[in-house]
Amino acid sequence: MKTCFNTITAGLDKRLEDIIVACGLAGFDGMEIDLRAIEAAADRVSLADIKAMLSDRGMAPVSVMAFNLDPFETDTGSLDRFKRGAAAAQELGAPMLLTYCFAAIPEGMTADQALDIAGNRARVYGEAAGPTRIALEPIGRTKLMGGPTAALAIAKRSGMANVGIMMDSFHYYLSQVSDADILAIPPEKLLIVHVNDSEDRPIAELQDKHRVHLGRGILPLAHDLSLWRQLGYDSYLSIEIFNETYWAQPVEAVVNDAKASLDRLLEA
Repeated sequence: MKTCFNTITAGLDKRLEDIIVACGLAGFDGMEIDLRAIEAAADRVSLADIKAMLSDRGMAPVSVMAFNLDPFETDTGSLDRFKRGAAAAQELGAPMLLTYCFAAIPEGMTADQALDIAGNRARVYGEAAGPTRIALEPIGRTKLMGGPTAALAIAKRSGMANVGIMMDSFHYYLSQVSDADILAIPPEKLLIVHVNDSEDRPIAELQDKHRVHLGRGILPLAHDLSLWRQLGYDSYLSIEIFNETYWAQPVEAVVNDAKASLDRLLEA
């Protein structure tokens, strides 16, 4: 498997160029880049510059992230932002757009009806993405797309070959996704895996800010890794952490800790 760093892990206020340099020195194979980081850097570096910086350091642009599927949107805000991300991904050569969905099922609507609407929305996104793939990210404890089964149903209903799903160790833990559900994922539909650990708190209390570096929490990551290997997954494991304590640290410290923890997991 290949190592990947998600720029959100270093914090939104950090310069994208500094994160790229630190990730290159740490030896990451690739990076997921937040569109907000790209747009914040636009007055300093172009997309061509970012692409060259990654290439010069032996790293791949793995995805541009993260976009709200927003299946019940009544205006065009989320779709317009997604299109900006798709354009950035194509210029960077990033093969994937990470797309989450935390929407609830509206009152009076059946789950099947909501999945149909979400599938139609994924079709619109798939068409807008062009050659770029879309990785649907289930959000833990949500009802419409809280795990891989619903995400796969939405991908299927989209009718788009470029729509797949992703796995996130934190969100799958929140939704208590079973081993059987993970092993039922068609390997060709699993586009990327986010790997992170979690503080020891009741599931009902856990939020994104409670994520921690691998090996510093309570998630069964060695077991998860064995499941991914059983699926035949051999692509990127991406570190995505929203910990404000880490965001206060220098970029190099966060990146190096993330890489060391991921290396230990893979070696184990």
